[in-house]
Amino acid sequence: VIVAEKELIIKKNVFHKTEELLYSYNKLKEYLLDETEYIDMINRRTSGSVIKYSKDKPVINEEQRIKDRVNSYELTKLQIERLEKALNKIKTRTGYEVIEYRYLKENTKGEVFSYEEIANILAGQQNYNEDLNEKTVRRYKNILVREIAICLFGVDAI
Repeated sequence: VIVAEKELIIKKNVFHKTEELLYSYNKLKEYLLDETEYIDMINRRTSGSVIKYSKDKPVINEEQRIKDRVNSYELTKLQIERLEKALNKIKTRTGYEVIEYRYLKENTKGEVFSYEEIANILAGQQNYNEDLNEKTVRRYKNILVREIAICLFGVDAI
């Protein structure tokens, strides 16, 4: 039973991680446009609320900080490339537009499209019924996010 529970937790975490990547896709792409800017972010000051105090002044290894930031940039770049490859694999599937509207586009308020908005936009378009509803939109979303998760995380998504 414990193994089955662990597998379920991993599966849920992978699904949520995939959604987080999809929601962050545009912002991550923006950061990746300028490698120098991405790496220079380490030199920006953090707010006082996240500074840790200690009796001994910490030794900051600037070379290691830069190396870590470069590694972060490369990992981000790799993950975005993998996500784009997964998106391309499902591009022809019915429901792909749901993924676009839910994760990759913003409504006129600059917010994520609601399921109701997506249903209203897609209703009657090619591959969608006139009476497309929120429940069906969510079903398309869940099916395709699971497929993307499999492309990104392999067997852990199953």
